[in-house]
Amino acid sequence: MVRHEPAMHPPSTNLTRVGAGRARKLWIATVAVVLLGAVAFGTVQLTRRVPTQAVTVVRVAPVVVPGSSALPWPPSGQAAVQIAGVTPVRTEGAQTPVPIASLAKMMTAYLILQDHPLMGSDQGPPLTVTSDDIETLDEEEAVQGSVLVVTVGEVLSERQALEALLIPSADNIAELLARWDAGSKSAFVAKMKTAAQSLGMRHTTYTDPSGLDPTTVSTARDQLRVATAAMANSVFASIVAMPSATFPVAGTVVNFNHDVGHFGIVGVKTGSDSQAQGCWAFAAARTVAGEPHAVFGVVLGIPGTSAGLITPALAAGLALANAVPDTVRTMTLLPAGTVVGYIKAPWRAPIPVRTATAVRGVVQAGSTVHVQVTLARLVGESVGRGSNVGTVTVPGLESTSRVRAKSSNSGGGPSLWWRLTRS
Repeated sequence: MVRHEPAMHPPSTNLTRVGAGRARKLWIATVAVVLLGAVAFGTVQLTRRVPTQAVTVVRVAPVVVPGSSALPWPPSGQAAVQIAGVTPVRTEGAQTPVPIASLAKMMTAYLILQDHPLMGSDQGPPLTVTSDDIETLDEEEAVQGSVLVVTVGEVLSERQALEALLIPSADNIAELLARWDAGSKSAFVAKMKTAAQSLGMRHTTYTDPSGLDPTTVSTARDQLRVATAAMANSVFASIVAMPSATFPVAGTVVNFNHDVGHFGIVGVKTGSDSQAQGCWAFAAARTVAGEPHAVFGVVLGIPGTSAGLITPALAAGLALANAVPDTVRTMTLLPAGTVVGYIKAPWRAPIPVRTATAVRGVVQAGSTVHVQVTLARLVGESVGRGSNVGTVTVPGLESTSRVRAKSSNSGGGPSLWWRLTRS
């Protein structure tokens, strides 16, 4: 009898199946982990904050203006000149405080018109001459001050008093106005000092309303400030443009500013005495770069000659008023379409920022002009073509040279692929 042993599978076959199952499970687990990791990574990438668009400024080279800005400055004393709203103040000579004589009356008139405004041809309230005013008249005549002859009981309107102050430069009327406005000369002088501070006149000291006192001192630059401020008042400007005025007792008197009404001179005030020498704050109508403008200037401490104490000051001021227009010109400082910056984002190419129009201005010959670019911080992730993103200006000439800076192209936000693959 033949005996058969039962058949048996090799042990390695079962082991292989077990190993294969384990490997499959491991692979599935690995894939699951990878997928979960990918999902997690993608979620993190998609929810991460997108960087802010950066706006960078391109440095604009300074512009050198051709020509010369030389002026016929007076050989002595001090001076200041400016084309209103066009050029900064230019000065010559040490700007140290000196006596200014009747130029002080500009501040007196400026304050009176601030405290007691007049409109158009209004005459304003009446001022009656008192015995105190006659005493002041006698005192100032004794020291050879400029005065307007008045009598007790004479009535002057506010406008007439201002005409007397500014045209024949009456010292006694300056005191009359001061007492009428503030109650006393000292109280009015305190107001003059406060007004000077508010106008930025840091080198000015007022001690009287007329300027007869040599301790009333200032600089050409400071007097230019009050002259331009006062001329902004139409009533003041109309009075200082008068060649003469007529009063109840004194009759018709002429303006000490003999050039008013001639050579385009429209104001403002002369002053002269032995301590101050010749002084003149002037305003002249001129054509500058093809446009009408006002030229303002001040000359102080101009020595007199045999022709008179004020005559050389008038000549010095007129020479400056005539020369200033030729020292400026209108020019293009930056053409339209000039790249002044870039809008940058890591998901796209930089977008140029360009000037929307040309940057033009009236500038001083021989000067170096600096163009200033100011770009705003952008919000969001995109920008449209032609979006306003900033300004381009010339410091000191913003009113004539301010232009917009615009994006030259549109740019969208980041794509899904960029969000997923960014580092």
